[in-house]
Amino acid sequence: MTGGTLKSPPYEQGRAVILRRKITAKKRYTIGLISCGLLAMAWLLATEVLGVNPMILPGPGALAASAKKLHYENYLIANALTSLLRITLGFIAAAVVAIPVGIAMGAFSSVRAALNPILSPLRYLPIAAIIPVFIFWFELGETMKISLLFLGTFVYLLPLVVETVDQVDDVYLKIAQTLGAGPVKQITTILLPACLPAIFDALRVMFGIGWTYVMLAEFMQTTDQDGLGYPGVGYLMNQLRRFGTLSDVLVAVALILFIGVLVDMLMRWLGATLFPWYDRS
Repeated sequence: MTGGTLKSPPYEQGRAVILRRKITAKKRYTIGLISCGLLAMAWLLATEVLGVNPMILPGPGALAASAKKLHYENYLIANALTSLLRITLGFIAAAVVAIPVGIAMGAFSSVRAALNPILSPLRYLPIAAIIPVFIFWFELGETMKISLLFLGTFVYLLPLVVETVDQVDDVYLKIAQTLGAGPVKQITTILLPACLPAIFDALRVMFGIGWTYVMLAEFMQTTDQDGLGYPGVGYLMNQLRRFGTLSDVLVAVALILFIGVLVDMLMRWLGATLFPWYDRS
């Protein structure tokens, strides 16, 4: 504003209030542990002291009993690992297709013009709506499940890859072209090194979303006989919904969350190892 003066930033207890201020890793983990501890204390208070109905919120004892029963009688861990294997297979298939296609669409306008009208509308397709089609094509076997996971991952991963390629500044490509680099050289020396860290982060996010689609696929399972030996945690949770208790369902959900967190930590570590220069803060 003309003639105005620049005001100093607001202060709180003598320190400037800065949005998105970075904090140390130690402080971040300490705050996280405190919040988790407070949540656990609230849960214990509600279930062990206030006596909340276990049909609404089960206590530690009920969950421990359910975990023991599901492990020995329903093979919970084996079913969860079966689901994880399906997610991994569908995820790998989607990545193998989406990454090169997305890079080609981001690098070549003609490729984008040809594929965009076909692939772009798929983002608006509810994956659950395509299940009957897949059942007609593949029945209820492994092919149907893996195909559903492939499609569900591919349609959301592809736009992320294209967007990542678009974010690379054209100035780098122009410099490479000036130095005599052809299209292939520009992709391998400029686009790929600049895009791969962000693409890897997109893969990490999409792997977690795979649990949504595997649950949909396994919910359609009508028998516990399966090609991989176990029907999967989705089938098991559908059975628990009908014949189990809330504690049983919560234990199964907790195991899925635990596996998801472990896989995410592994992929974070792998990303930091492969791309140490990439700032994820």
